[in-house]
Amino acid sequence: MPNRRQFIKASVAGLLGASLFRPTRGHANLTSFELSASNGQFMFGDDQENATQVMFYNQSIPGPVIRIPQGRESIVQLRNSLDEPTSVHWHGLRIDNAMDGVPDLTQPPVMPGQQFEYHLTPPDAGTYWYHSHMRSWAQLALGLAGVLIVEEANPPRVDQDLVFAIDDWRLDREMQMDTESFGSMHDWSHGGRLGNFITINGETEPSFEVASGERVRLRLLNIANARIMNLLFNESGISVVAIDGQPVEAFTPEDGRIVLAPGQRADLIIDMTADPGTRSAIELVIGEYAYEVAGFDYSQQARRAQLLDTPIRLPDNPANKIVLPTEFKRVPLLMQGGAMGGMRGAIFEGRELDIRELVQRQKVWALNGIVGMPAEPLFSVRRGTAVSLDVHNDNNWPHAMHIHGHHFIHDRNPGWWRDTTLFQRGERGAMQFVADNPGKWLIHCHMVEHMAGGMLTWFEVT
Repeated sequence: MPNRRQFIKASVAGLLGASLFRPTRGHANLTSFELSASNGQFMFGDDQENATQVMFYNQSIPGPVIRIPQGRESIVQLRNSLDEPTSVHWHGLRIDNAMDGVPDLTQPPVMPGQQFEYHLTPPDAGTYWYHSHMRSWAQLALGLAGVLIVEEANPPRVDQDLVFAIDDWRLDREMQMDTESFGSMHDWSHGGRLGNFITINGETEPSFEVASGERVRLRLLNIANARIMNLLFNESGISVVAIDGQPVEAFTPEDGRIVLAPGQRADLIIDMTADPGTRSAIELVIGEYAYEVAGFDYSQQARRAQLLDTPIRLPDNPANKIVLPTEFKRVPLLMQGGAMGGMRGAIFEGRELDIRELVQRQKVWALNGIVGMPAEPLFSVRRGTAVSLDVHNDNNWPHAMHIHGHHFIHDRNPGWWRDTTLFQRGERGAMQFVADNPGKWLIHCHMVEHMAGGMLTWFEVT
């Protein structure tokens, strides 16, 4: 087991490129941004002899925080300065299908030297993120991810609005990206690619400067390839106010724990109550150990003697107002495969293959007995149809299931509209939603190695 310093070694240079992110306004109701994906290098530590080769947006790890207004069109101009194709998926946004960023399903890959203009008109405010959806098992691991915030017209009153994007990296002894393990069948057939270094906003153990009496909004995002982040907060005045960007009735997390699967987010409102001049640790729990990954550093002076008493409820989004009927089109979704999973064979590219033949093709996961992207959709429905995906996770690994272009209710948490939900081994449950966004939409596991290994499908809304 690595010690705390070894485990949490991380980037201090990630924010140096933030000045390259330049929003421009075309006219009063249109905001546009330039986003460049490129290869580059930066130092993961001051004592590092050679810079680490990465991929990043606007030379920043993670990519720059993009803030756009709710319900108004914004344009993001992607420039591909990589030496391979790429694309950008806007995770959690209910937007036009052509802008969803899935190569060969909603758009052609953006080739090296080419550009693609994304038009985003998100109806829902909240915390989202963007990342490569081209060879994401490699491009995401190398750094192609960033935070997207859709701003409310009337946000709750807070003293600070902070981002907490947690990621892990797999580096070798020379502090180089472990690229030889890309495509590892062990990763693909087990829990996915887990890193050995943790960063928050591209930094090691960052300090969030606060003051006693402040009210802080903290936007938590898990942007890692596969690691489930079990975070432990030591503040007493925490309220969870949004899940995956969508407002929820405020609640206090049990024992200060917030668990985020890859792709998931949570918005917290925290009333800072510790004594001036103290530090409150934020820890990542891994097995029996807890590692400090960040902290709140209290200034010597309190901001106010009495805490704010204004409401902390976020304004409802259009997604919150969707009413699910009692009758659904029921679609079974059987998840099989993986190490010790017992899958003996499945259909791949129209042919029935046994597990040895599948492994030779690096395919180890199946949905409804089909491995990889099928030619025909899982289902096709008219716009406005209520759908229940009846999931059975019939294997030995957890899976963070993500639906593009829609929010759904997981019947385990009937009051939460999500875009990504975690199914534990053996779990059964339903993902219920109204298919109201026309187009072809992806469903996949956001342990992206599982997606690469075959756990993905698609549906069509006509």
